[in-house]
Amino acid sequence: MPSFIYRFSNLAIMVFFIILITTVMNYLPKLLQLLPFMDPSDESTKLGQSLFSPIASSAGLLIGFLLNQAQTNFREVEMIVSSEAGRINNLDRLLLRFGSEQALGIRLKIRAYIESIIQDEWPDLREGRGSSKTHMIWRSISQDVFQLDPQTPKQLALYSDIIKKSEEISESREMRIDRSEKHLPALFWVVIFLCLGTLMGVNTLFLPSDHFVFGLTILPIAFGGLISLLVITDRPFRGQNAITSSALGKVLASIKTRNI
Repeated sequence: MPSFIYRFSNLAIMVFFIILITTVMNYLPKLLQLLPFMDPSDESTKLGQSLFSPIASSAGLLIGFLLNQAQTNFREVEMIVSSEAGRINNLDRLLLRFGSEQALGIRLKIRAYIESIIQDEWPDLREGRGSSKTHMIWRSISQDVFQLDPQTPKQLALYSDIIKKSEEISESREMRIDRSEKHLPALFWVVIFLCLGTLMGVNTLFLPSDHFVFGLTILPIAFGGLISLLVITDRPFRGQNAITSSALGKVLASIKTRNI
């Protein structure tokens, strides 16, 4: 789906797809029926009735399946962000308990790291990439963590946990950046609109009737609403429904006030 569409609100996206699909499925069949060889008859109406239900059901099932997949992907990315925030918070706790001046210096860098994720990296996630500035801050933190020199039994016990937690944070960041560009393949969109195009073609077989007009109006509205919801949730870091950095913001606020 083109990236410019995510500049609009969820309501605008929904209205756009409902109007687009309803207009195409309402008026294109009427225009095609004006052609001499597309003139509907009783026989074509019977054929249309036999084809309409399976095609409409297939299109609905496909959209429903893809909508479930898109929302699963969306929730997965939300969990990754939440997990990353929790791991950063735990690392800060461990460094505070470690108690050395070097560990306290790393804590200051962690604050800068979170701020860089929110300010520098989050906008880049819309394009499926990370920030080089954020990467360099984390690289510096990683180097400092490995240079920690535990002196007491308590520090020695905490050191392995600090190393483990820093590796988990690095993994979380890589997963977040990797999943930021995850979306439904273009082939699925082609199949969806191919099904809708086929359904529109079937509509040209029907003789005009009140039931025909009613069905031709209601069904596109339902399909338009489902497709707009699919578009909204397809890109986790784009649009009004995009995942926010609020979890990281809460952790940053907590770290700034933590002194025990």
